[in-house]
Amino acid sequence: MHIAVLGAGPIGLEAAVAATDAGHSVTVYEQGPQAAWAVAAWGHVTLFTPWSMNTTAAGRARVGGEGLDGPGFPTAAEWRAAYLLPLAATLDLRCGHRVLQVGRQHLRKGDLLGQAARAAEPFRLLVQGPQGERFDRADAVLDCTGTWGDPAPAGPGGLPVPGEAAARASGRLRYGPVPVGDLAGRRVLLLGDGASAVTVLQELLALSPPARITWLTPSSAVPGFYSPEDDVLPGRRALWTVGRQAAAEVDHRPGAFLAALELAGGGLTVRFEDGTTLEVDHAVVATGFRPDNGPLRELQFHACWGSEGPMKLAADLLATRGGGGGDCLASPQGGGAEVLRSPEPRLFVLGSKSFGRRSDFLLQEGHRQVTQVLELLAR
Repeated sequence: MHIAVLGAGPIGLEAAVAATDAGHSVTVYEQGPQAAWAVAAWGHVTLFTPWSMNTTAAGRARVGGEGLDGPGFPTAAEWRAAYLLPLAATLDLRCGHRVLQVGRQHLRKGDLLGQAARAAEPFRLLVQGPQGERFDRADAVLDCTGTWGDPAPAGPGGLPVPGEAAARASGRLRYGPVPVGDLAGRRVLLLGDGASAVTVLQELLALSPPARITWLTPSSAVPGFYSPEDDVLPGRRALWTVGRQAAAEVDHRPGAFLAALELAGGGLTVRFEDGTTLEVDHAVVATGFRPDNGPLRELQFHACWGSEGPMKLAADLLATRGGGGGDCLASPQGGGAEVLRSPEPRLFVLGSKSFGRRSDFLLQEGHRQVTQVLELLAR
């Protein structure tokens, strides 16, 4: 079977390794210039999971790295350099190739609704590469493209506020757990209460002098991610503690919502819904990311109306962890591997994208998904 893997991030690479080891021919498509390019964007962040949870036995066997199954906590840059890039070098990886659309060779979306007979027609991939656009074919498609490319906006209701695009274009607004080492002593507006936001908060407070932070969160119960008192992941507990303590050390404004952002001199004027304003130098928006299901539009892909992840898995996650903020170590998939199936035969969405807008994905869950999908394809 020829398998197309979309995305050369951590789970895309693991999926390609597992499929190749199982005897399939595999092509990995990566729109960026290198494998795991999104990981490079947050390379300064120290993972709160150890090496042993961020690698697999199959991957370690390929790269031959020492210490990659130990208890230490790497930075994302160290993990990428020591493991992900060497892993990518063993695969048929096509960087600079973006999959624009995926369909069936001679079937439209509405043909043979929900029928296994659709598998008789190969997938057709419209690929944009350095030499232009072309069609490629595959017998199975594993979408591991993640969510990094579409950050959630700063405004209420999930919408961008007026002036947000201009603030981003000016460099005064950043998204996600990005480097903030240049913001020492600056006035910074931080949005978000998850692990990414608290990671940024910790780095801003550690600067010399510390940044002057105004922290906007949905509620006063911070941080917004789960960590029990006896957390088996001490790094997660330490980050949770930072968020809990920092709420009293910074200008914390729970329940405050933006109305607009305006470029003003060398900074930003922040307008709130209550009519008040605030002058800051920079804004960091760490409110999560969203999946892009556009390339799957012509397939019978069933997305959850809440998370935009695959419906069966989304329902299983809801039953296991609730609507959000649950323990990311709590194993979902009470329905087993079947929750990974799509109405479209041999189409699977894996990795962080499979969780849609949820933020409680851990790499070990993606590793388990890869194993289960290869078992499904072998049936």
